[in-house]
Amino acid sequence: MREPSLSSPFFRPERRSLKVCSAVLLFWIGALPAAGQEILTLDRALEIAARNSLAAEASSLDSAAAREETATARALYFPEVVLEGGHVNLDNDPAFRFGPVTFPAGDQVYWKYDLSVRQVLWDGGRRREAVAAGRAGESAAARGGAEAVRRLQAEVVARYAGALIFKAQGEVADQRREALEDHLRTVRDLFEQGVVARNDLLRTEVALRSVEDQRRSLASAYATAVEELNRALGLDPATPQTLPGALGPAPLVPWGEAEIRARAVQGNDGLKALDAKIAALEAALSLREKDYAPVLLAEAGHGYEQNRYMAYPHVNRLFVGLSWNVYDGGARAARVRQARAQVDKARRERVEAGREVENAAARAFREFADALRELDTARLNVEASLENLRIVQDQYREGMARSTDVLDAESLLAESRFQAARTHYHAYARQAALLAALGEDLRRFFAGAQVPASSEEK
Repeated sequence: MREPSLSSPFFRPERRSLKVCSAVLLFWIGALPAAGQEILTLDRALEIAARNSLAAEASSLDSAAAREETATARALYFPEVVLEGGHVNLDNDPAFRFGPVTFPAGDQVYWKYDLSVRQVLWDGGRRREAVAAGRAGESAAARGGAEAVRRLQAEVVARYAGALIFKAQGEVADQRREALEDHLRTVRDLFEQGVVARNDLLRTEVALRSVEDQRRSLASAYATAVEELNRALGLDPATPQTLPGALGPAPLVPWGEAEIRARAVQGNDGLKALDAKIAALEAALSLREKDYAPVLLAEAGHGYEQNRYMAYPHVNRLFVGLSWNVYDGGARAARVRQARAQVDKARRERVEAGREVENAAARAFREFADALRELDTARLNVEASLENLRIVQDQYREGMARSTDVLDAESLLAESRFQAARTHYHAYARQAALLAALGEDLRRFFAGAQVPASSEEK
């Protein structure tokens, strides 16, 4: 795969007159950096997305919730301490009756409390499986969050590239405006000399006004694209941003399609999250199967009941024994079947997800390769359009071509430059989708996407 050239025709205006520079300055005044304002590079945008976006915060919260789930399971290894106490009011005095004689047995109003410590000594492995399920859930949350952030970063690259497309096309519109103004002066001179008809002058003026409308539309599209970029970054849409004037060529992908497919299956965090989810569900299934086992437990306690008739109001106790749910009407069996169905479903989803990721990576790779080929074609078209415009302009000055021919040539050149800008930045968006499918670090990979020095504050 060929690497695109650093020197793109739509970045090189042919003439740099003072008038054109002033027009560019006024047109893109909203995009120029304020005093001390930092240029939002692609690397900086990816960093903000990984830290500040909704996907990043949701990933952090999901991981925190998963850790607490594991902590809940670990807490089962510790004893349970329960303190109960309060004030009791009875409707009658407690008493024993022996024939016609009644003996008081307690007070009608009294205080009581009970403190107990219960420890599970053996539960058939339930706690172990619960902790294993919690740890697998942590891994699933972390992997799923990483995948969500990576997809968001790919979206950020696409929106960033989209904004730069409008910015580059605005510069193309500025160049066309300058060219049409030069052509209008030529037509006006020829009209005053009686060489051309008035309709040539009118057509040129109409074309110039159309370019002005196009410039305003591009400015609006650029502002909207920056707002959408801010939203994807988790920022206020009204946050002012200064983007670079251009990006260099997209870094090369050092793998072929076959290796792309293999790396996608091995490195995709979404698939790793599904693997961890399956492990968690398998642990949950094992936990349900162990519900049939009894629980060996020990309990020590101390109780007190305010009673003037009791010789020993304080009572200490120790219990060691089994707790066994012998019959529950089939509830445990139903829970086991439910857990097994969830495991089978997750395994099937994993198979389909693997195929989908593999195909998505291969498709993104082919689209990226197509984008590079389209970029080469677009650059050749720009060169051909420049030469065509030069020839038509010479012919027009010699009376061998019409004004409409010049306007058509100008329009063809502008469209060629528009297409060059689109294909240049579409390559970035398509490559970002490919890298996200492979589970690659987008910041590290796009570190080679340098901003041309002459374009940093265009």
